Amino acid sequence: MRRVLIAAMLVPALAATAQRPIKVMLLFDMEGVTGATDFKHTSFAHPPEYATGRESLTADVNAAIAGLKAAGATEIIVVDGHGSGNTSGPDVIDDQLLPPAKMQYRSTPFDIYMDSYDHSVDAIVAIAMHAGAGNRQGFLSHTMTFEDVDYKVNGVPFNESMILAMGAARLKIPLVAVSGDDQLEKEVRRHLPWIQYATVKHAAGRAKAESVPRDEATRRIEAACRAGLAGISAARLPEFSAPFRFALTFQDEAQARIAALLPGAEQSGTTVQVRANDFEEGYRKGNQLIGLAGAIGRPAARQSVLNAQPNADVLSIAVTDWLYGRFLETVAPGKPGAPSAPARYWGAQ
Repeated sequence: MRRVLIAAMLVPALAATAQRPIKVMLLFDMEGVTGATDFKHTSFAHPPEYATGRESLTADVNAAIAGLKAAGATEIIVVDGHGSGNTSGPDVIDDQLLPPAKMQYRSTPFDIYMDSYDHSVDAIVAIAMHAGAGNRQGFLSHTMTFEDVDYKVNGVPFNESMILAMGAARLKIPLVAVSGDDQLEKEVRRHLPWIQYATVKHAAGRAKAESVPRDEATRRIEAACRAGLAGISAARLPEFSAPFRFALTFQDEAQARIAALLPGAEQSGTTVQVRANDFEEGYRKGNQLIGLAGAIGRPAARQSVLNAQPNADVLSIAVTDWLYGRFLETVAPGKPGAPSAPARYWGAQ
């Protein structure tokens, strides 16, 4: 009898020891942060507001970590999916992350949606996400960039959560939980209805949002992540079928015209589309379109700001002189005063 009792006592301990480790990747953005109600909360260019946004982001991420841990996660890797302009560190406050979460650092750049996970990852959660391009009500809604006003795959509007889900589906890894505003919730319910969702604020338009109280946001995020991981056996993968047609509509015809220089691109007005046999190929081609459009869109924005300054003429001459200096090799090439390249990479930077 004594041997039987000892054996019975050992069974739970042995079962716990033998339990399979569960590894989760947690990707965060920032527009969907609970306390981000103005774009300045998401931008490193506005230090006071950004500091507030970082604190709220860290609270959201820690709520997700708590939920994942409660559901059995034994390893959690964290990836910065925002890129506020902060080149000294990730947007989350790294040293405040709850264990067992750890920020993912690499020595070379990597694509957050296609390269930030591998077959060792069992599930993915996406925290502080936002509605996609074309949603005129979502807070700071966009997909990948400011330059596009619509981002569609096979005619379906895509947001970044959907891109993440499709990328991970290549490795059969499910996206199990997402947090953000109520407009993103509608998009997720429409296209990925099996995913657990935590609504942390109401979008009062693209430029304003109203947050739920911190305690309630923490509860919702923790519950969604716990339920998402606990229900992983029933998790599904998105089922958008190949071939893929990525169609991006840009802000103006000039951006579209430059983007259409990509081999194989097709332009119609301000919309440029590319075709691909698999999702990753189409996604990377779409990023090339965005890069080309940005090459004209962002300089145009800088020129507009420059022209509005009272000393615009003096600044314009200084720019021209600098260009001549680079041409004559009297100034160093590259952007003056640019920060040195980071020694490590943690995602979008």
